[in-house]
Amino acid sequence: MLAAAFAPKLSLKKSSRLPAISGAANISAAELACLLVCGAMAALAIGLLHLSLRLPGHAILRGVLPMAMGLAIVPRRSAGFIMAIGAAVTATAMSAAQIGTFPPTAMLSVLALGPVMDVALLGRSSGWRLYARFVLAGIVANLLAYALKAAGVQLSIEMGGGGQFRSFSLPVILTSYVFCGALAGFIGAAVWFRTRVDDDLRRN
Repeated sequence: MLAAAFAPKLSLKKSSRLPAISGAANISAAELACLLVCGAMAALAIGLLHLSLRLPGHAILRGVLPMAMGLAIVPRRSAGFIMAIGAAVTATAMSAAQIGTFPPTAMLSVLALGPVMDVALLGRSSGWRLYARFVLAGIVANLLAYALKAAGVQLSIEMGGGGQFRSFSLPVILTSYVFCGALAGFIGAAVWFRTRVDDDLRRN
């Protein structure tokens, strides 16, 4: 059962621009460590890199590259879930040590991105279909973050950037969250995965 939960995803491996750590049936300690580190890097990007962009939902752009890189190096099922755990543990530890700032909606966009990518990447895909799945994952993860932000504002719970959030109309906010999510997914796919796979690789 454990082997099935972390089964290798050959289509991701073949499309990856990076060499996979292992191709064994069972996930190794090195692969687990790599995924946890990638998740931690995503949390560091959220907590320490604060861009002055007046663009609702742009936080996902900071964490997507480490998360997508983890899938490129460790192309397995449930890899996104493991990275989300790494990101959550890192953010919790840094918050306890008062290092960095972790807005709830920004963290949710990254924490959700891992499991959402796992679901979006089920089955075999390559080329533009693979890119489309990453884009869809980014949109869904960012819409989940939007839902949390909207609920916080509606309940008058300040979640960081609430004033800026209220300064935009609903269509603008939704469009921005969708755009940033789609852009994040596309960037993650474009940086770490190829659009074309050699014919001999497709046959294997």
